[in-house]
Amino acid sequence: MRAIVAGFDLGSMGRRVADRARMLAEESDLELQLIHVLEPVAEAMIEPELAKLIRDHERDEARKLADWVRSRASVPVDLEVVNGSPSWTLTQRAKKAPLLVLGSSTIDNFSVGPVALRVTRMSQTDTLIVRRQPRVPYRRVIAAVDFSEQSRVAVEHALEKFPEADVTVLYSLPARFDPLLADAGLFAEELSASREHRLRLATDHMEKFAAPWGDQVRTQVVDGPPISTIEE
Repeated sequence: MRAIVAGFDLGSMGRRVADRARMLAEESDLELQLIHVLEPVAEAMIEPELAKLIRDHERDEARKLADWVRSRASVPVDLEVVNGSPSWTLTQRAKKAPLLVLGSSTIDNFSVGPVALRVTRMSQTDTLIVRRQPRVPYRRVIAAVDFSEQSRVAVEHALEKFPEADVTVLYSLPARFDPLLADAGLFAEELSASREHRLRLATDHMEKFAAPWGDQVRTQVVDGPPISTIEE
């Protein structure tokens, strides 16, 4: 049986990652593979005795977390503690996995940390970044699209991985070219008319783009920078 892979650290974010991965594995009737990577400590000039102390502590805490997940899980849960670079190791371990689950930054939950960022760039496996403490399965999913083939695949994956969720397909009309149009000579009224025209075009594109999914998705076309509109 294939397994969802969850890479976790030993902080509070690690527990969030493991619990969300458990929920997803149960929803998909898949096994769960928990992975904790032991990073090299030589560059920090840590003596061998202290390095062993750190390693023993990490392994013990990883086992405790795995036991906690198993106590809540209805699917098999396996734990792997390995040495190496977190981003490289997780990318390799998740090559054949249907999903890789990681945590956001341990400093700022609303930012993607360096390990997760590197993994998403290197990995060909679908990757989910967890921010908050999970309490229930995902109920609302936003698929941000630009009408490309990659966007179509993103919507398909959202429907496949979260079949019980309310999926909204969202297109945000970028504003980054408007200053260039203004500098090129368009008056404010012309710029406003241009945006209204582009919004109508985007609405037409959305209707055609979302047609294959019928009532499986909701659609929304909004005016504004994608990052801001998605957060809203």
